[in-house]
Amino acid sequence: MALGKTVLLVEDDFEIRDILQDLLEAEGYDVVPAGNGRQALQFLAENRSCGPRLVILDLMMPFIDGRQVLEVMQRDHALSDIPVIVISAIARETPAGASAFLRKPLSLDKLFETVRLYTEDGDPPTTENVH
Repeated sequence: MALGKTVLLVEDDFEIRDILQDLLEAEGYDVVPAGNGRQALQFLAENRSCGPRLVILDLMMPFIDGRQVLEVMQRDHALSDIPVIVISAIARETPAGASAFLRKPLSLDKLFETVRLYTEDGDPPTTENVH
């Protein structure tokens, strides 16, 4: 797996995770699925030196939720520069530490546009609210 095009997809709903993984892989991304924050943090810890290019993160999950994942990432210098797109049906604005926010139900066009913004070479965009 080439971590330069790797997207860590953190979503507890299996159907959503499976569909998004298939769609992102069809777009040429290597997708690492995680069903909760604990699995996401384990992957990030094991790949600290060459982490994913992007994290797509649901907020409401069992064990460790998305806000807790963001907090851990922001405190860790090796992880704090990885862009995070938060996806949520409950949040109303971009949570602290996130690069972008997309409301569920997701617009796939907006999702792919946002993923491309954060995975293309060059300077990453500034934090934005994307609804």
